[in-house]
Amino acid sequence: MDMKNWLTVLFLSLTVPAASQERSVVTVPEHAAPGCRDYTPVVRSILEKHPEGNLTLLFPKGEYHFSRTYARAKYHAVTNHDNGYKYFAFPLEGMRNVTVDGQGSEFIFHDVMTPFLVEGSENVLLTNFTIDWEEPFYIQGEVVTSDPEAGSMDLHLTDFSRTVMEGDRLVLTNNGQALPFLGETMVFDPRTGAVAYNAAKYLLGGVRTRTAEARRLPDGGYRITAGFAGRPAPVGMVYVFKGPNGSNRLAPAIHVKDSEGFTARHLVIHHAGGMGVIAEKSGDLHLDDVDVCLRPGSGRMVTTTADATHFCNCRGRLVIENCLFENMLDDATNVHGTYLKVERVVDDRTLIARLNHPQQFDYDFAAAGDEIRIVDAQSIAPKGSNRVAEYRKINEVYALVRFEEPVGPDVAAGDGLENMSWYPELTFRNNVVRNNRARSILLSSGRKMTVENNTFSSMMTSILFEGDLDHWHESGAVSDVVIRNNTFLDCCYGGNKASVIWINPHVEELPEGVFYERNIVIEGNRFRSFDRSVLNARSVDGLVFRNNVIEPSGTYPQLFPEMPEIRTEHVSGFVCTGNVHKGPAPAEVHLIDTAPATAVGSRPTNSNFKMINRNESNPKDE
Repeated sequence: MDMKNWLTVLFLSLTVPAASQERSVVTVPEHAAPGCRDYTPVVRSILEKHPEGNLTLLFPKGEYHFSRTYARAKYHAVTNHDNGYKYFAFPLEGMRNVTVDGQGSEFIFHDVMTPFLVEGSENVLLTNFTIDWEEPFYIQGEVVTSDPEAGSMDLHLTDFSRTVMEGDRLVLTNNGQALPFLGETMVFDPRTGAVAYNAAKYLLGGVRTRTAEARRLPDGGYRITAGFAGRPAPVGMVYVFKGPNGSNRLAPAIHVKDSEGFTARHLVIHHAGGMGVIAEKSGDLHLDDVDVCLRPGSGRMVTTTADATHFCNCRGRLVIENCLFENMLDDATNVHGTYLKVERVVDDRTLIARLNHPQQFDYDFAAAGDEIRIVDAQSIAPKGSNRVAEYRKINEVYALVRFEEPVGPDVAAGDGLENMSWYPELTFRNNVVRNNRARSILLSSGRKMTVENNTFSSMMTSILFEGDLDHWHESGAVSDVVIRNNTFLDCCYGGNKASVIWINPHVEELPEGVFYERNIVIEGNRFRSFDRSVLNARSVDGLVFRNNVIEPSGTYPQLFPEMPEIRTEHVSGFVCTGNVHKGPAPAEVHLIDTAPATAVGSRPTNSNFKMINRNESNPKDE
């Protein structure tokens, strides 16, 4: 063979894919029997014929139903959910280059199951379809009589609420479950479609739901007598109950695990019995035009019964853009890592550590080669870093961690371990978050994080920074955050004391010169709020609040008028400049153990602000 022909053959071998890599395009209904009412076995059969992927599944626009009767199933751990034996309609496991294109279809699910599992896979695209359940994973009822003195209310339940009476308890039976208590509760206002103003005083929670008594009324309603936090909600308000904690996060819509290159585009998630999208130990994730929203005309008050989206120990780029997140029973997104706690020091290179929150049990925390940072039990300050030589699960709670180098002599039981190799760079832009329980977004990653051009309105804090070693054990001290050009509308209306932006690491000690968070810039935002507090910051080195506008809305009576507009504690390098307050009285900035940044140029100016250094006697007006 001459040189010219040899080069031609070489070029073709490099540019023409092998037959095994050619993508198959399958129109799914063509493989189903006429009148098919369960597409789960149809999809399973197709996937089993393409175990390596290189596949596009097409669904011509229509309505497709899926049940778990013939679904792929296994024991499966899902972080921040309840582990157990799980069923999957689309088990995309160990696959590459897979697209599921619904072409505008609706996928309706039945029973307790997970629609999409993306595990150990690469380059997966889900696009152009809607996810919903025939029955939701909660019950809903309107208050028709409210008796604060008796601690009781009469509820008319919706047609989609499934219940049975067991003695004097109301048992939830939607989707074939039998949840023995009303469980976690929220109150919505049908006039706004959002969580009710000051809802905290109407709630049942914890032990209260276990002791709540129910009685069937002649009109078909139920009288609920219980220990409310304050009083039962007024007539016309709507209660939702999703069952007890530990058994109400069983069916997320999409679970991404140990995968790279996942994209969801042009999706609608009307409901899930858990989170909408939960991703763990995965890299390069993109959500574009993914709406977690109510189905018009459904009468439902709730979309997902937990977070709309959630990302635990992911890496690479994480982009969430052009999305609507509404009426969830938890946050729009939470980006964080996980703290393990040191249980025992075995030798100078080996530790026994444990997972602490039950909804993190069986989590795959680390692997050989990962960089682990060890943090102090009290201050969460770094003690040092090391690389993993061996990570071995002992069981779902405990693990053995052996390091390449000796750990320091100051490492002790109670200290935390965080995996520095698994944090993403986040872009959260052009999204709307509204009407949900809990916060808008939680930020915990040491990589660059940008939050821009969004609209937030949640019952609690809109943006929360909160590393902790005492409850969720979520890690990720930030080092480079920009929050700009966002609109915050009447946040923190649910009745719990909070600030619109709350930097609140759970640090028991605040050592001199040691800070948990670093380099947070808040600029060019609009805060339109009925209450005062827009920023509360603790343990930050490098905090900038500039060119923002604060204006009272008058929408509701203030809940916490004693809280200042801005409060800082144990903050270094604080800049507050170019801000405008449109209220009748000056916005107060309370500085506690706070050092301003070194002045550059002229004195910083704000309009209608009062700086109050709590370590000094005289406030300064600007």
